Amino acid sequence: MKPRLTGIRKDEGTMASCVVKNWQGETVGSAELSLKVARPETAAHILYLALRRQMTNARQGNAHTKTRAEVRGGGRKPWKQKGTGRARAGSIRSPLWRKGGVIFGPRKREYNLAMNRKERQLALRTALQSRVEDLIVVEDFQEQLNPPKTRAVAQALLRWGVMEDQSALLIVAERSEAVERAVRNIARVKLIGLDQINVFDLLNVDWVLITVSALEQLKARWGSDAAPAVLETPSEDAPQADIAGDQALPGDGPEDQAVPESEHEEAEQTPAQPEAQENQAALQGRPADPQGPEEQTEEPQDPAEELAQGAEPSTVEEAETAPAEEESDD
Repeated sequence: MKPRLTGIRKDEGTMASCVVKNWQGETVGSAELSLKVARPETAAHILYLALRRQMTNARQGNAHTKTRAEVRGGGRKPWKQKGTGRARAGSIRSPLWRKGGVIFGPRKREYNLAMNRKERQLALRTALQSRVEDLIVVEDFQEQLNPPKTRAVAQALLRWGVMEDQSALLIVAERSEAVERAVRNIARVKLIGLDQINVFDLLNVDWVLITVSALEQLKARWGSDAAPAVLETPSEDAPQADIAGDQALPGDGPEDQAVPESEHEEAEQTPAQPEAQENQAALQGRPADPQGPEEQTEEPQDPAEELAQGAEPSTVEEAETAPAEEESDD
């Protein structure tokens, strides 16, 4: 059976959106798919090379015939060369004889075609992106198959939009026994794991079904720029997680930022200055000045003390004593 190449389109590489359906067939969200694909002018050829390689490598090459050297018997000349009137013969296993060897028959061989790894990956991404219009993302339904029944999967396919005369490819993250038992008796549905995805199966079916978990792993593996699947009914823990994430952490505010060492030293030296002033005032027998050391003013001392200390009298004292001396002279 040759695959249909109608799924190849020329508008790959753009962001594509597909619906997400639950087990009941209801649309519960959307998913985006944006993969790095081949250019439109080379997309069909790269898919042809990958498809030819896959179909050729699937051949076993077990057909094998024996030559006259491999057929058992025929080691003796059946009759003498001359004198019998019959045609000359050297062996009963000649290709001209019945039960003789085969000329140019098929031989055991390997039908292997090589292809670069990056080319294979490019062809696979291009094939999947080209089927995005026929792609349906479904929620994981393994829990719904308890016990696994073929009828349950057949009814779910109808709810998902896959008719009875249409084929489908079901891609899951991991193949489980329950899903295999429920799907194996439906001839039009093929079940494969995420590690078994190939170009032939993607192009040979009418619909491509993939679970949400398989799609997320596929985008993570192939480096898709698309956002994860968004469901219309988010969980209750999501808002709490967002609120907790928006709360300020210790050390984020300006008051929690590191303070330079110079500022710490100034803060340590400032409280020590008033204490030094109090101690000095206590030694001199006068109250401490609340002002700083720069704003303090010196108190005038008595003339007797200045004379006792050997200091010269101030100009104010000289002005006061000058009239007293004039009066005594008169």
